[in-house]
Amino acid sequence: MFAGILVWQLFLPGFIGIADSGDFPRVAGRLCLWPKATRVTFTYFQPDYVWSASRFWASPYHSSETVLGWLAIHLAGATHEGAHFDIRWLGAVHVVICLAGFAAFLAANRKHSKAAQVIIGAIPLLLLTDVCYAALLNSFYMDAAAFCGVVLMAGAAIWISAASAPRMGQLAIFFVAALLFVTSKTQHAIWFFFPAVFLAVSGFRLRLGGLKLASLGMAAMVACAGVYMIQSADQAYKGQAMFNLLFSRIGSEGAAAMPDLLTLGVQPDEARYLRTNSYTPGSPMRSPQFAEEFYNRTGFPKLLNWYWRHPAKTFRLVRKSLLWEEQIMRPNNLGNFRIEDGYGPRARTDAFCVWSDMRSGLFHLAPWYFPLWYVLFTGGCVMVAARRRSPASGRLAWLALGIAALGAAEFLVSNLADCLDMARHLLMFHACTDLTICFAVAWAVERAAFALRRKSDGFVPQSDWTDPAKRPAEIATRR
Repeated sequence: MFAGILVWQLFLPGFIGIADSGDFPRVAGRLCLWPKATRVTFTYFQPDYVWSASRFWASPYHSSETVLGWLAIHLAGATHEGAHFDIRWLGAVHVVICLAGFAAFLAANRKHSKAAQVIIGAIPLLLLTDVCYAALLNSFYMDAAAFCGVVLMAGAAIWISAASAPRMGQLAIFFVAALLFVTSKTQHAIWFFFPAVFLAVSGFRLRLGGLKLASLGMAAMVACAGVYMIQSADQAYKGQAMFNLLFSRIGSEGAAAMPDLLTLGVQPDEARYLRTNSYTPGSPMRSPQFAEEFYNRTGFPKLLNWYWRHPAKTFRLVRKSLLWEEQIMRPNNLGNFRIEDGYGPRARTDAFCVWSDMRSGLFHLAPWYFPLWYVLFTGGCVMVAARRRSPASGRLAWLALGIAALGAAEFLVSNLADCLDMARHLLMFHACTDLTICFAVAWAVERAAFALRRKSDGFVPQSDWTDPAKRPAEIATRR
């Protein structure tokens, strides 16, 4: 069913994808791919590409999405001059990875009853196949690799945590998923320690010393990959993000924001850029040299210090930028259809969007439900971990807490380190939030099943043992 829903959306006639916002060449350029028709951005989804050596671009952006694209063009045989490449080949690679993660999740739940397996499996089936995630799979966006990595990481981690002892094959699957996620984009690379710590801790559960060392080695490789991504990030790109934050977000107040901007490294003569962004006509960000110089005299450390010293202003800026988005889970400026489908520019599909529409609508009605849910979920994880009903339940509680922490971290970096394309940059936050919902439902189903088993076994509360009519025949055994 999981595969069928994705195939229906991405491959069958009437298939959809997502339009290019201008980021596709960062991946497609290294693969020598260019749209077969005239390239358009934002308005329409373009699935057809042509391979040409003349289109090669040594993109300064490093991403595991490029590796997945390389695999897709070789599977399609589109590696010679003039070869046609259908982006659905890349979509198929993405789907296989997501399907592997879902399969690992199902394998972890095989000890439950059939009814419990159906209920627990139905939630991620419905949530993770929503069009807000599915449309991204037919694209060259780096976040597509990140989403696939998160789904595979989560499935493998649940499988590992639920087992009495992990197997090296399970850890290897998680290792591949972690590399896929950490090397997808700098935005996600900075959280490399989450999967690295999980690998190291899980490795200590292995029986053989050599396998423990291997797991520690994998954890170290994930950490090194994350550090490499951070160190090799293009300075000009960071300068563009900083420019947007300073002049489009903080500078949205106009001249009143200049005292704050001056403390952040902005020069007085740059006041003319207030309320603009990197893509505004006439922006100096078109010069890589200026972008690098701008970042070197501003930089994220200064900005984070400003956020720390001005919490009220920071909160207002974040809230304002989020409420501006009409669809908090789906980009409202990127079309899902091809030009030949007959829809207008930037038209979006209404299929398989019940969950994302509901979440977006609820956010605008009650934006406080996000922090409330995270507080309740975190408290529940701590409670389950403290009770230690079983070793597996404790491990799963800590895993769930880690996913919630990753979601909160993704929310912070998406809001505080960039301010454009908010809906697309919050994708990993939404994915982690939906995974916490899956954990909560699984816990509720397990507790309900346990209560039913106790009732069917004739369990008698200890408070009723004084009544001879209710006293069990063998109290010690019952206890």
